[in-house]
Amino acid sequence: MFSLRPSRLIRPLPALMLVALLCAGCAASRAPVIATDLDADRLIALRVGQALAITLPADRDSGRQWQLEQQTLVALALDGQPTYMHETVSGNASSQSSAPTGSETWRFIALRAGRDELHFTYRQPDDGAAPPARVIRYSVTAR
Repeated sequence: MFSLRPSRLIRPLPALMLVALLCAGCAASRAPVIATDLDADRLIALRVGQALAITLPADRDSGRQWQLEQQTLVALALDGQPTYMHETVSGNASSQSSAPTGSETWRFIALRAGRDELHFTYRQPDDGAAPPARVIRYSVTAR
């Protein structure tokens, strides 16, 4: 008959703790992928469970904002609402350009394996008939 001695129960405990720590490290090593407008038209590869943050130049003072044109996504899910960060510009003449003075960040999470084409347009929210000021696309795969 098999008897359980306390010494037999304690030995596996360090091994189980090590496995748990290693697994936690695996999840933590999936750092979010950060993309900007300079990464447009490039393939972005994610693992299921990994986050993607896309930061695009924006100027809310112009009345324009980025819009995601897809109504449904296959592999990704939008993680909250996009956030806007206004950047202050110094008062010298060289900084008085028409360049955006802020950025909009869109966050996604890869829920399942698959591929999505993210299509962003930069336009006035209430003027869908006018052509967008800018269009940016990303191909994203999750596995």
